[in-house]
Amino acid sequence: MRQLNELKNDDICALATPVGRSAIAVVRMSGPNAHSILNRLCLKLTSGIQSHKAYLTSVYSAPKNNKDPQKIDQALVTYFQNQQSYTGEPSFEVSCHGNPTIVKKILERIIELGARLAHPGEFTFRAFINDKIDLIQAEAVLSLIESQSEEAAKISLRQLEGKVSDLFKRLELEIIWCLAHIEASIDFSTEGIDVINDSGLIHKLKDLNNELNRLIEGFDHGQIIKHGLKISLLGKPNVGKSSLLNSLVQSDKAIVTDIAGTTRDVIEAQTQFNGMAIYISDTAGLRETSDVVEKIGVTRSLAEINKSDLNLLVLDVTESISDDFKQNLALFNGQKMAILCNKSDLITADRRAQISKELAGLIESVQKLPGSLPFNFDKQVLFTSSIELACRNDVLNLVLAQFESLDFLDESIVSSARQVEMVKIAKEHVEKSIAELSSGLGSEFIAQTLKDALLAIQKVLGHVYDDQILDRVFKEFCLGK
Repeated sequence: MRQLNELKNDDICALATPVGRSAIAVVRMSGPNAHSILNRLCLKLTSGIQSHKAYLTSVYSAPKNNKDPQKIDQALVTYFQNQQSYTGEPSFEVSCHGNPTIVKKILERIIELGARLAHPGEFTFRAFINDKIDLIQAEAVLSLIESQSEEAAKISLRQLEGKVSDLFKRLELEIIWCLAHIEASIDFSTEGIDVINDSGLIHKLKDLNNELNRLIEGFDHGQIIKHGLKISLLGKPNVGKSSLLNSLVQSDKAIVTDIAGTTRDVIEAQTQFNGMAIYISDTAGLRETSDVVEKIGVTRSLAEINKSDLNLLVLDVTESISDDFKQNLALFNGQKMAILCNKSDLITADRRAQISKELAGLIESVQKLPGSLPFNFDKQVLFTSSIELACRNDVLNLVLAQFESLDFLDESIVSSARQVEMVKIAKEHVEKSIAELSSGLGSEFIAQTLKDALLAIQKVLGHVYDDQILDRVFKEFCLGK
């Protein structure tokens, strides 16, 4: 980012839409000379061009050999004056026909007029440098572009609108308040004046610590919403895992046959449900086998257990519950799981009741194992059939029910690893300051500890930054953003 800091006064340009043929392509340009470059690019525009007004005009190449300049394309151009643009500096956009040759000629002409090609993320970098957005909002721009689901996009949009920034600004002010009172106590200690007693400060810092802890706990939720849920279908061969996968993703992703052991590897597919991205893995059947290839598949299936947010153990209810199933049930001890009783269309109500009773007993025995998670039979066991129309909705509703604590409307969700890293540092120093206050340590030492907490929060917002921080934020951006 040092390079961008050094070049932040250059005129820059880039294609803002994907490369290739399209109905429309957008070329954007930003920099101190945007107004004059636009007038020379379009020729017919007068110096009275107004900000935020679109003009249908022609763009021209440079005159050659004493000949008049040639038209490149007819386009819609929009000028944005200083401080009223995305970057906070004069800029314009050219909406032209999406022919790569036309785009190339327009960019070449803008470069001839004094601009250079922008670096990845340089437009957003300039918006940050010019105080149009803070660092949280800059990260939200990339998150919004890369969102994999409706809910992920909503969270990114809330961050872009400044909802998370407002929370961190409030935390910043609270630390500054505590720090100011501690430093005031240093100044007035010789006067015998108590600005605020230690118990009041400790109470304030404990509230602050709870807020930081809530942000850290919300990070896992943010990751799930941002990247989607990872679900694995596991169980014996021929219990219907592949058929369930095809039903859930509404596509023939997995081969379905009556031959046991057809699936030899992990097959992954993705679907959307109620605004969430859900990634589902169909795995090789869990059983003892002498087949070398199938053994590898079983090993990979077991590995999926620890990788998944939720494991779905599939049971064929047309068969008796085998010892294999009992052993497999124990594999999920300590892991989030649910049970799908598949092929339920082929059994009677009495058989269903019998299986429910057997399962309840098995689950009760597994619950006695150390490290086992609570199990709610009504919420974590589903009788279904992959051939029924309701199967997909029933299974995916069951999946989302396991994550009902996810609060999609929580405006304090932090989805950036950089942000939560800084929050953890701030929390560490806040807890240290509480301990120091409780032990009666000198105010000078406590003030320094709180200053370290404040610095971490300010790094989240970008009120304090260095090249390393900026590089982490902007290195993933595409050209033109």
